[in-house]
Amino acid sequence: MAINQRDFENTIKKFRIIEDARGSLWDRVRNLLLKGYETEAYILILATWNFADFRYFLKNFDLYKFENVIKKLTPIFNKVKNKTFEKTDFKNKDLQKDIKLIYSDLKKVVRQTGASKIMALKNQNLFVMWDTEIRKMYKIDNRATPNDYIEFLGKMKNEFKEIKYRNKKIPFAKAIDEYNYVKADERKKKI
Repeated sequence: MAINQRDFENTIKKFRIIEDARGSLWDRVRNLLLKGYETEAYILILATWNFADFRYFLKNFDLYKFENVIKKLTPIFNKVKNKTFEKTDFKNKDLQKDIKLIYSDLKKVVRQTGASKIMALKNQNLFVMWDTEIRKMYKIDNRATPNDYIEFLGKMKNEFKEIKYRNKKIPFAKAIDEYNYVKADERKKKI
């Protein structure tokens, strides 16, 4: 079922209210990236937007392994750096192969939610983030395989196909995450 324009816009406004601090942190983390503080940016986003998982594996977190994974994946990220969510065909097999490789390598070091956060930071115009509650909302197994993530991106493409997105400050992929976050939070409170 496609998301309607009014619901989308109203929900995005709610995100700005309920996530003011963490929402503005995203822009600060993006600035860190632009200034060359890549590892610091990722650690900050994981510590604030993925804290539920991050606090458990932080004591065993291998920073050097993480940095090596990022370094290894940089050429693949560069292949997709000009792609946007709106114009991308997620059924393209070459693109799927690249996304699956990125996701699976990142998932090994920062788990499934962290992988999507890092991917979205590397290309906020293409990748939509997810977390456990968003996966539940879309009935995606929490094991969250690379195929699940590809299917999620395709589902997001279909669900949001009717939206006329005009905001130049926030990429559409990020706005979809904000919508999903609010809806998943509302859903969780009802349960």
